[in-house]
Amino acid sequence: MIKHLWILPCALLAVPVLSAGQEVQPKPVSKKSANSSAKSTNPAPKPAEQSAKITYAEMTITELIAEDANRWSEKMSAHAAVGGFVTQVAKGSDGDTDIRICENPKIEGMDRARCIVAKCIRKMPCEVPQVGKPITVKGITRYDAKVGTHWWEIHPVEEIEK
Repeated sequence: MIKHLWILPCALLAVPVLSAGQEVQPKPVSKKSANSSAKSTNPAPKPAEQSAKITYAEMTITELIAEDANRWSEKMSAHAAVGGFVTQVAKGSDGDTDIRICENPKIEGMDRARCIVAKCIRKMPCEVPQVGKPITVKGITRYDAKVGTHWWEIHPVEEIEK
């Protein structure tokens, strides 16, 4: 009897090892539901319809620049609408159209305290605005921390209001 007592602990140790490879399979869901006889009058929204419902946080350039890029706050938003004056339009080496937008149309150069850069990408081209004109750009906010830049961007621009 004592010789056979070692079988019980071995069997108890083997149970978790044997069941470890087995996963609980989810119960298959029937494609037919209780109200499948009545066809839905509202089809699922298409991706283009969903993107139209994006809410843009309206911000000034000063408000966006004041945000600390290292600390997320409730005032920050991934999608923002920022208004200002076009002070430069240039084609980047990557094919993007870079639009410098500043608080004042008379600002020269990239004043990081009063300007941002909006980038229209090749996959989402935009109508190029005129320098000196007021615009509002809508798109995704990000902080460009590459060496030599360190400024806020709307990249990519999803919409331009002139």
